[in-house]
Amino acid sequence: MIFILNLLKRLTLFLSFAIVMLAAVNSRAGTGGSVSGTVKDASGAVVPDATVTANNVDTGVQVRGATNGRGFYSFPELPVGRYTIAIQKTGFRLYERTAIAIDTNRALTVDAVLDVGAEENAVTVIDTAVHAETSETQMGEVISGKKMAAVPLNGRSYTDLLALQPGVVPATSLTSNTQQDVGVSALSPSGGLNPGTISINGQREFSNTFTVNGSDAEEDVNSGTAIIPNLDSVAEFRILTGNFDAEYGGHSGGQINVVTKSGTNAFHGDAFEFLRNKTSMPVTTFLRHAARLTRTSLAEHSAARFERTRRFSLPITKGLD
Repeated sequence: MIFILNLLKRLTLFLSFAIVMLAAVNSRAGTGGSVSGTVKDASGAVVPDATVTANNVDTGVQVRGATNGRGFYSFPELPVGRYTIAIQKTGFRLYERTAIAIDTNRALTVDAVLDVGAEENAVTVIDTAVHAETSETQMGEVISGKKMAAVPLNGRSYTDLLALQPGVVPATSLTSNTQQDVGVSALSPSGGLNPGTISINGQREFSNTFTVNGSDAEEDVNSGTAIIPNLDSVAEFRILTGNFDAEYGGHSGGQINVVTKSGTNAFHGDAFEFLRNKTSMPVTTFLRHAARLTRTSLAEHSAARFERTRRFSLPITKGLD
């Protein structure tokens, strides 16, 4: 009897722990985007039970679905990347929509019209770069990794680019004398980097939240970000400034969501060097303020994906002299 009671206690604890973990996973903010649409034939009638496949061009990962009785399909959570949407139905030609870019927190509508014919005769449509988002009301801009690499940054931190979004002001109410919570003095949660304590739409920095790959990265005392990934490891980030979805509760200012890079099916990488000193830029005003700067930044970063669609690798190395 005692053995059975102990077993029941352990089982109850295990189930409680499992429920809590599942709730935590389901409640975290999404890091990818979504695609949905309606499939019709040339006469305008909906096409039910059509097979819809979303194929990630870079990794080869495929997600399959099907249209319902109203011809509607949906992929509610796709990782950030480039996709091809393929739609198949017996008696119709294969439909492919290529070059679809999925960004974080983006909801795209991709409708399709199938033509009668053999499946071997495919209809391929190249997607446009600009989409009118008709299925969501969130306001916010996506800053891609290419944009970040093209902008000169003193410190190479994505938080220096937050002010590119309309309504964002790089201002904070915190000072060296500020006392927060239980008498803790103001501090920089990100070391020497910009912690991202900004004002969005006139609200204080305490109204903002930061996530990295869907996990909470906010420093609770000063409401900056406690995690600033290496700039070359960031795929993109998005600042949501208004009309948030229900998944973003608890903060009324801005939602800053960062997504880091993953591997692909091809080995690739890059190397860079940044040099700042008083002899390389003979601009009088700049030299007067930057005379103490003599810094060389060497780094390399590579990303690879091994065992097709199975394992990812993203080593980052960096050195300062």
